[in-house]
Amino acid sequence: MKSKVLLVDDDLAFNGLLGSALEEEGYEVVQVYNLVQAKKQISEEFFDCLILDVRLPDGSGLDILPEASNNAPVIVVSAHGDINTAIDAVRKGAFNFLEKPFDLTHALLEVKRAIEFSELSQERDSLAERISIEPSVEIVGNSNNILQLRETIAIIAQKKVTVLLEGESGTGKEVVARSIHQQSGRRKFVPINCGAIPETLFESELFGYEKGAFTGALNSKPGLIEESHRGTLFLDEISEMPLAMQVKLLRVLETSSSQRLGGNSFRKLDLRVIAASNRELESAVGEGDFRSDLYYRLNVVKIKIEPLREKREDIPLLIDYFLPKLCDELGLKKVPKVPENFVKRMKEYDWPGNIRELRNRLLSILAMHGRLENLSHSVLPERVNPEETEFKFEEVTLDELERCYVRWLIDRHKGNKTKVARILGISKSTLYEKLKRWSVFESNNNTPEPRF
Repeated sequence: MKSKVLLVDDDLAFNGLLGSALEEEGYEVVQVYNLVQAKKQISEEFFDCLILDVRLPDGSGLDILPEASNNAPVIVVSAHGDINTAIDAVRKGAFNFLEKPFDLTHALLEVKRAIEFSELSQERDSLAERISIEPSVEIVGNSNNILQLRETIAIIAQKKVTVLLEGESGTGKEVVARSIHQQSGRRKFVPINCGAIPETLFESELFGYEKGAFTGALNSKPGLIEESHRGTLFLDEISEMPLAMQVKLLRVLETSSSQRLGGNSFRKLDLRVIAASNRELESAVGEGDFRSDLYYRLNVVKIKIEPLREKREDIPLLIDYFLPKLCDELGLKKVPKVPENFVKRMKEYDWPGNIRELRNRLLSILAMHGRLENLSHSVLPERVNPEETEFKFEEVTLDELERCYVRWLIDRHKGNKTKVARILGISKSTLYEKLKRWSVFESNNNTPEPRF
């Protein structure tokens, strides 16, 4: 990809000469001649370097220097400069100051140096963030599902295509997304949990806002979408995104641009999107909970991540992978032995919470017992035979029975009300009405729960 340079100078001859020289060096050059044009370009596009004249027809280039330097490294040029002007420019964020007339070769070297310095700084920040969050990601397993998943990731990682990940909660969708990102070579991984952002804050968090856009907006702030420029935007639980935001996201994907709340211009983005859902989006489209046009835009490459019960042969490898990490987390000096009967019991269990549940079960056992041998049966998970399942109730009314079953489903599916509504065959709004009427989560609820 070509590096993009913004050249701001009202001297037509100088602007044309330097612009041509930059293009010959392989840069994409945008040439403007005053502050108004410069501000417009900075608000709408990202640049790799800015060359900014001090004296312009409508003001001083130094007036926009703080804002411009937040966009990219800025080289300030002037035919009327002195040491005080140079010091002022550097204090306001300039990468360097060149006094006209200057050697063209020297100017081109300064542009190259500024871009390389900026790229190294961004890579350093991205690497530091990646290490602090997750040093590395690994797709663990040797099952056919995992082998095919690794192959698919290798094929699509460096292609700028939208990816849709579908799979039950706990199957490792974010791990897959991070693996795609790390193999893509893109700069930054920006995860957004669409189910965790309050609807009233969704637009400002995703799209950012301009100063004065609403009460309390004392300064402009870029949104998460804007921060993912030249990186990967990971939209987890995309099915939970409000319909109003789905329209705005669709526009972002179709135009590769984003507009801040309260802004009047669109900023172009180099964007790669990976979306994930524990619900089949096609079903959500049929139920009216998800826009069909956004679904088709996201569904360029779909990866179905199978639940752990469909790849039980990977459980021993996952145990071996998690144990050293969990022992380190708990401060245990020695990794315990893994007896065969322990692995056998773990493979017999269906793991409704998938890999996340497996990890947390191991963590619980190590925290409580510090070993995996000679554990009582009550500590280990039991495989449930659906044919032998029996709900044990006292005599209750039909309404109490329904109330108890809904509460059990919510607990079983870790509070995922979208999934519970789908199992019950009702809309989410109907489910919320029932929960409100029943006060399901009140602490004094003594309704008996179904159990196996």
